[in-house]
Amino acid sequence: MAKDPSTLTLSPTKVDTFNGCRRLFLYKYLKPPFVPEDNKYFLIGNIAHKVLEDLHKEQMQRPNYDHRKEIGRHFKAAIKSYKAYAKIKSGLITKEDLYSIKSMMDKYLKHLKKNAVPNVFQVEKLAKITFDGVVVWLKADRIDEIADGAYRVVDYKSGRPATKKDELASVQIPSYGIWLRQTLPDADQLEGQYLYLKYVDSKKGIHTYNISDEMMEAAKEKYVKVDQKLKNGCHFMQNFKYKYCRTCDFRQHCVEDDNDEF
Repeated sequence: MAKDPSTLTLSPTKVDTFNGCRRLFLYKYLKPPFVPEDNKYFLIGNIAHKVLEDLHKEQMQRPNYDHRKEIGRHFKAAIKSYKAYAKIKSGLITKEDLYSIKSMMDKYLKHLKKNAVPNVFQVEKLAKITFDGVVVWLKADRIDEIADGAYRVVDYKSGRPATKKDELASVQIPSYGIWLRQTLPDADQLEGQYLYLKYVDSKKGIHTYNISDEMMEAAKEKYVKVDQKLKNGCHFMQNFKYKYCRTCDFRQHCVEDDNDEF
């Protein structure tokens, strides 16, 4: 049964998807029966995120934490948690995919050694922000206190680095800024950082932005526009020029389906 779009809560990913391809938004969030149950790349990303989540949560609880010594234990726990070996038997992923995650973790350790261990403020923080009658839920992978009154939100990515244009068009990092501004109104410096785990050992793997008031206001405007369109009714047409169109899980169904209504 399709969901009522007027009652849907928003998130950065939902808004970016809506603005990228409304038909993809329809299939992902309003017609759940079409959502594929398994996705190789989601699984790889989830395992990598889980390792770093548990690693830094433990760091926050233990002084003089040895990341290099402990990361192997968290890697084994994560692949067990996501039943990775059963997924290998089913053909969803391969042993090489697990090696690729391990490689990401090795590069991440080198990144920590080179740039110093972060002063982690929060990990996997689920938060709600409200403005102009819009409610948004978001989750930050990691929040660091980089100086007195200065905070950086870090978002892990397991895929290829995006372009600066695409990153600045996204509402993701500005959304973290909105939440931090509402939570820590006295903070005088806010940053957002995309950390591309496969490339974190090079300059192209770390993209850092100052979160300005202008960026946050622009993101709010995007949320309000999407919220109004969903509540007032809109069409969910395909966007075959969308950057992820050719690799979309729903492409075949999308090409065959001319109906954008419920």
